[in-house]
Amino acid sequence: MRRLALASLGLCVTAFAVTLCAGARPARAEEPMPVPPGVFKGVDVVERLGQQVPLDAAFRDHTGKDVTLADVVRDELPVLVTFNYSSCPQLCDLQLAGLVKALAAVRLTPGKQFRIATVILAPAEPPERAAKTRRHHVEKLRQLGGDVVGDGWTFLVSRDGKDERAIRAVADAVGFGYRYDARQDEYAHPATIIALSASGLVTRYVHGITPVGADLEQTIAKAGLAELSASSGFLMSCFHWDPDGRAAWGRKLMRYGAFSFASVLIAIFAIVWWRRSRHPSGVTS
Repeated sequence: MRRLALASLGLCVTAFAVTLCAGARPARAEEPMPVPPGVFKGVDVVERLGQQVPLDAAFRDHTGKDVTLADVVRDELPVLVTFNYSSCPQLCDLQLAGLVKALAAVRLTPGKQFRIATVILAPAEPPERAAKTRRHHVEKLRQLGGDVVGDGWTFLVSRDGKDERAIRAVADAVGFGYRYDARQDEYAHPATIIALSASGLVTRYVHGITPVGADLEQTIAKAGLAELSASSGFLMSCFHWDPDGRAAWGRKLMRYGAFSFASVLIAIFAIVWWRRSRHPSGVTS
């Protein structure tokens, strides 16, 4: 019986290895396939200094409350606007982490001298997911010695979980171009902070994922004066291109293979236990 169990186990391991190898492909010598030009069509920033943002654009905030952009752009405080989404595979987390690092270096506090509005690009993202992302970055900011007071940093999501018109309206007003790829369920988008005056006029663009603290502080100060100024940083765009879907297919294969392997192991040990319970002396017919 023991030999049977070991033989079955060996067969199971071999089958699992063959399954994984079937999903693997040999490394290619040539360069990776380039991203098709159409993916990044319209993914850029057209700077529109002095442009008024639509303050009536309707969202929900990260607490689930119905709000408009006017609920963020108020009280004579300038606003920094970012466009991100929580399931972004690369750039969003880097951009927000870079913003947090810069915020920790400035002498101004969100909620006191200015506000931040992060517009979530994915209409289906719920407030709970946005709140989790916000909490992560606020906690990181506090670990670095900074702080957020009250509603100093608001995450804005689609009002009904599917309508992106408000998102598009704000993005179009500030010249922020992005594109959704349904095949990979990802957004190609730039990494840019847009500064707004207290009345909602675009005053400056800060491009890139690592703004300098002094530059960010100056951006906020000039936005508070409604003073238009030249952009800073370098424009970067984010998109994770998987040309033939092998990465996603491989991950699914690994999950299914691991589940099958575990199921077979459980079945083998169950049979061994059952046989031994029937023949405690180890003698079988």
